[in-house]
Amino acid sequence: MSRIFRLRQLFFAVLTILLFSNVYAKDNLILCNNSIVNSRAIGEIEKIGTELKEKSGISAYICVKKSIGHEKIKKFERNLTKNIKGSYILLTLALKQQKVDITTSQDIKNLIDIDAILSPFTGTIIPILTSRKTKDKYSAAVLNGYADITDRVAGKLKIKLKSGIGDTNRILIDILRIIIYGSFLYFIIVYSVKKYRYRKKRK
Repeated sequence: MSRIFRLRQLFFAVLTILLFSNVYAKDNLILCNNSIVNSRAIGEIEKIGTELKEKSGISAYICVKKSIGHEKIKKFERNLTKNIKGSYILLTLALKQQKVDITTSQDIKNLIDIDAILSPFTGTIIPILTSRKTKDKYSAAVLNGYADITDRVAGKLKIKLKSGIGDTNRILIDILRIIIYGSFLYFIIVYSVKKYRYRKKRK
């Protein structure tokens, strides 16, 4: 009888651990979404984030909101992360306010160059957000930004993430960056030439 009781205890203990782990995994990454980032991107984010957590102990979160009202994004992030324990990174996107930001816990703030990630020239988020593409644009921007963040952290810590999205996406983003900023530069040149010719005719 005591053996059956011990087996039952063991069974419920294992079940509790599994249930807790599952809940933790779901709550660990997506702090808010508002149905903006699609399920496919969320699935990839969860895979990458879970592997990073297992290998480094760092939790990488995302929060995507249609609007944060009149609240400053830094204050919004502080309120969102005030109860988080342990090392963390948070990628936040507010659509209406056209704001994107990254914040980290103090202990790992030197692991990533936030300015580089959010730069339109070296980052992976802004080029997608500024593209004309409308379908799943935010999903692509968040997923690629998240992958960029976690890859940079993994690189600093000398760990390999098998679930990373690889170099193919980075090449596509570089091509997109060239197209966007190349077009912008082209229009500036054309405008400058026309303005110069117009002034020359008036002389």
